[in-house]
Amino acid sequence: MANSCSAEALGKIGITTAKRGDINTFIVKNQFATAEFSPYGAHILSYTPAGKSDILWVSGKSNFKEGSPIRGGIPVCWPWFGPAAQPAHGKARIAMWCFDSACAEADGSTTIKLSLDQKEEFDLIAEMHINVGPALTVCLSTSNTGTGAYPLSEALHTYFAISEITKIAVKGLAKEDLPEPDFPGYKEDGAIRFERETDLVCQPGNKILVIQDDGWNRTIRVERFGSKSAVVWNPWIEKAQRMPDFGEEEYHNMVCVEAANAKAGTVILDPGTTHTIGTRISLV
Repeated sequence: MANSCSAEALGKIGITTAKRGDINTFIVKNQFATAEFSPYGAHILSYTPAGKSDILWVSGKSNFKEGSPIRGGIPVCWPWFGPAAQPAHGKARIAMWCFDSACAEADGSTTIKLSLDQKEEFDLIAEMHINVGPALTVCLSTSNTGTGAYPLSEALHTYFAISEITKIAVKGLAKEDLPEPDFPGYKEDGAIRFERETDLVCQPGNKILVIQDDGWNRTIRVERFGSKSAVVWNPWIEKAQRMPDFGEEEYHNMVCVEAANAKAGTVILDPGTTHTIGTRISLV
């Protein structure tokens, strides 16, 4: 770690070290919330507002070792989303990022900066800014250092903790935003409800999405910026059984609602330019 990220310097602003499996993590605590992140994958593992329960979900079957993605929290899918190339969802989530800096902001929140230099392979540099405050704000910036345009697809693949998948609704999407307007989970009240495997890459522009959780009587607001796409995912029964790093019954207690640029939302990143995607997550 750099001097500004020494254990002594971090301790003064409420950041301590921890570990999950073989992965080193850091715990951020301030008046607003407690969060945990790792430079491995620039991965956010938890965000717990003061006096509340964790908003994020991590599988009890997840691997915590280098070379394997972490199942849950906020994996970074970059510089491609899905199976466009190997490994699936890109290299960022299984790469060790540089922990550049941490600072306490004047408003009492805490900001972390991490970076990943991929100039040799992709002519790209990524920077991640994480702000832990009354909301969790995550910004991923990509700079093209090369001479040709790069087709950038990406996602902040957020796993949310929920009471029960059949007791929640995702609101804020219109029928025309969906990849299939007749998707059976889209109900007359304008909400997506879950009755089967759901894997939607939607194109809703900058609409704000909401997870209404009647089981826990809480509502999570998911803002997105620099994000043309939104992904809504739950593996349901059969897919959960096929994934070795996902418990067979864990689909009941998680849902992904993601800021993304994918499929029709892919960004063409011109040489010398930078694109930023972000999400802001809060309780309503």
